[in-house]
Amino acid sequence: MSDGVKLLRVQFASVEVTERTTWTFAEFLDVDGLKAVTEITSGSDTARAVGLLPEMLGALKGGALPSDVDVQTRLSFSDYDLQKDKAKATAVSAIRSAVSDLLAQKQGLSLTEFLGGAPHESVPLYANINRHLLTRERTPEAFANAALLAVNNGFTTIKCAPFDEVTPPSTAEAVLDLAGLGIRRVAAIRDAVGPDVTVLVDCHSRFELHTAPLIAEELAKSNIGWFEEPVEPTSDIAALVEIAALVGITVAGGENGYGQQFFDGLIGSGAVSVIMPDVKYCGGIAEAYRAGKSALAVGAQVSPHSPSGPVSLLLGGHVTAALPEALPLEHAVYEASWRSEVMSPAELVKDGRLWMPSGFGLGATLDDAVIAKRGKRWKP
Repeated sequence: MSDGVKLLRVQFASVEVTERTTWTFAEFLDVDGLKAVTEITSGSDTARAVGLLPEMLGALKGGALPSDVDVQTRLSFSDYDLQKDKAKATAVSAIRSAVSDLLAQKQGLSLTEFLGGAPHESVPLYANINRHLLTRERTPEAFANAALLAVNNGFTTIKCAPFDEVTPPSTAEAVLDLAGLGIRRVAAIRDAVGPDVTVLVDCHSRFELHTAPLIAEELAKSNIGWFEEPVEPTSDIAALVEIAALVGITVAGGENGYGQQFFDGLIGSGAVSVIMPDVKYCGGIAEAYRAGKSALAVGAQVSPHSPSGPVSLLLGGHVTAALPEALPLEHAVYEASWRSEVMSPAELVKDGRLWMPSGFGLGATLDDAVIAKRGKRWKP
């Protein structure tokens, strides 16, 4: 086999999950006949990421890639370039993850081992109930029932995104009324699951410096575990720093961030104490690991962001396994009853944990029959 990775081509697959969700995957083949699958599900940026990948691969042909970092170097993108362009960040992250996967396969290692960790049978997950509820009623009772279902299936940490009715800008006088239903959704979850389950709240950047502390004060009555992204960390870090200093709740965030330096900045500034790199956008699996290791080294925490499909979850699982002190990994529960079938071997989520497959690299591939039945494959 060749030294480093020489990428040959990329092909794509997608599966429509709901009217709101389509999982999109990129499969990379190298000159040695090995294959790596990554996930590029990125909302409205997915189609452009699909278009960018063949162009980027064309620019990378002709030389071996000794590491994932060489992808960005050879494409001449700065972290700043990629931070401001999510489609480019998604495409570069996919290539970087594929290079790490292919290198792991060549070395006869799982991705966990390639990152420097010891093999784990399973890693802990938390249940994100939001995507399950996107196409259903979103009453406080529905939130409570979804949370209770997850707890009954072995999850001890639940996350919700309850503030549908709030859109900034708002005023301090109006925001508690606008957020009232969201606050009741969280309270209903707490009442349903009891005091021993951790409840996390994702704000989806719906607040501002003058409104976020008011919301945090109300949420504290439900004893929440973290206050996620009251404002957008990539565009309003100064406000987030002030909010974090004002509220008595752990602040988490960074799901749209790119590069270890960005996450180091979040921690160093005091904006968050839990970083949330997403392997699909942050620079890939190895960069997520580097950011997490850096956060842990200074006493902060890491919990990879992963509200997407099974490839993203498994990549995040390897990051979590390689960082044994990390917090549980995010998992979007109950979005599709057939979700596990997309992968071969099938994804196994049981007792609130992701059970890791054996094998080199990622340890799993897309199931061809399921993709043919439920989705499509295409070449650029």
